[in-house]
Amino acid sequence: MSDDDLDDFHINDERCRAKLFDAMKADFETYGPVSKQRVLEAIGFILSSHDLERYWRAVVPHALPLDEVEDKLGYLRTLYQKLAGNEPPQKEYGADVQLINDLHDIDLRS
Repeated sequence: MSDDDLDDFHINDERCRAKLFDAMKADFETYGPVSKQRVLEAIGFILSSHDLERYWRAVVPHALPLDEVEDKLGYLRTLYQKLAGNEPPQKEYGADVQLINDLHDIDLRS
């Protein structure tokens, strides 16, 4: 997004969010199957972790005013639905599972 686009962007506005998720979906479609799986697993882990604040920046663009998101859980659920085409799975991870976010990919390791 350009600076002007960011000035007009409001993360809690449904139309703005839909445009963002459409752009994210277009990028997501260029990923290979393993990368797609890892992204969806990471979002699913974050949704199941009950520690949204800790992992928030691992899966969302840093240039956006995300601290202003009123419903982070709803945001991630909707993002997952947009990318995967279905509801996120309800899965409980053990305490020994952690999210690893490095320069190359997002990986879940246990």
